[in-house]
Amino acid sequence: MSKIPESLYKDIVKSVPIICIDLCIACHENGIKNGYLLVKRKQEPLLGDLWVPGGRVFQNESLLDAAQRKLKEEIGITKENTEFFIKGIYEDVFDRSSFEKHTYHTISIVYHVDVEINKEKIKLDNTSKEWIVSKKLPQRLSKRLTLF
Repeated sequence: MSKIPESLYKDIVKSVPIICIDLCIACHENGIKNGYLLVKRKQEPLLGDLWVPGGRVFQNESLLDAAQRKLKEEIGITKENTEFFIKGIYEDVFDRSSFEKHTYHTISIVYHVDVEINKEKIKLDNTSKEWIVSKKLPQRLSKRLTLF
């Protein structure tokens, strides 16, 4: 797995669709599903919005490995032996990325994963500033999600 240098990635983001994964994390407490974990974004696109954790797939990284990595990086949970199910595909075009104002096209493989929530173990990375458990997924995602 390799990460593209940021200066090159800035140019790529402006030129081609970016393959990402998004995580629909079903939160359970004592075996009962309470809703989905959403994070408040600290960067574009969707700055300030509640959204599902996720991000780009690296070169030579499988989709499942990317899903497991994003779960660990963005909320601090390691679930290597947990089943991740592909829920569908989400595609969007934004008018800005985390770099600047320009067209930003993403294609996301959306995974579902069940997690027993322990509030003390949730550790957000620097892309999010808070989290909630919501009964519904964000409307923008729900409207554009093609289910399998």
